[in-house]
Amino acid sequence: MKELNIAKKPFIISAAVFVLALAFAFTLGFVIRGCDVTPPKTYTTEDFTYMSDISSVKDILNTTNEKYLLLVNKKNPLGETYAPESVIDVDKAYTLYEKGVQLESATAQAAIAMINEMRAQGIDNVYITSGYRDYAYQKKLFDNYMYAEWQKDKTLTEAEREEKVRQYSAYPGESEHQSGLCVDFFVAPGMSELVNYGSETEKTNDIGFAETEAFEWLKENAHKFGFILRYPDGKEGETGYSYESWHYRFVGIDAATKIHESGKTLEGWLE
Repeated sequence: MKELNIAKKPFIISAAVFVLALAFAFTLGFVIRGCDVTPPKTYTTEDFTYMSDISSVKDILNTTNEKYLLLVNKKNPLGETYAPESVIDVDKAYTLYEKGVQLESATAQAAIAMINEMRAQGIDNVYITSGYRDYAYQKKLFDNYMYAEWQKDKTLTEAEREEKVRQYSAYPGESEHQSGLCVDFFVAPGMSELVNYGSETEKTNDIGFAETEAFEWLKENAHKFGFILRYPDGKEGETGYSYESWHYRFVGIDAATKIHESGKTLEGWLE
């Protein structure tokens, strides 16, 4: 066998290095193409069509401010003195029986815009029945539920009553209503109390929110206004609360659309 010409060695080594570099570049390019390096899409009002005029609330609906992703639940309570930065009175044209309701400013404007859209599409019987609640109000509400459970069954211990109440009402400090970022909707006429289905109430000629046209609309469109169904059916293990078809939380269009498409709860999406 002939010996390798020493003069050719540098050329051979250079060629080998070139081939290795080319292979590395090809492999790197393949890996990059195989990974999603494209920045995730940010959803805005431009991705949807509206029948009503939303020009005055576009910036609000398009917010990506992380303060609107505040997680409030049994594991993440708010302090006794917590209050939203900006709370305003909701126009009584949008509240149930024109009662006083307060909300965080952006949430109020987004909720009103959503109701206006519903009205533009022929659903004109939906109103806001509950919004911001401070710690003291939530404590009073919780205590009232505790008393109601005692009246139903006086053999229950206080711990047993509390366990029952906490399935449907937040302990003071654990209520999302204290954030001012959520609303409870009500249909009138048609409903007499906040229930999901008619079978949940013994009253005749009554319906639950989940049976209404408003609920069907919200399932398909709430995210276009930055809202999510906060306590979905079958997700009690994640949220810690029973299904509430009427309770909607403002997070902004981008987050709401992604949560809507994923089918996750706020807890699941933030984890």
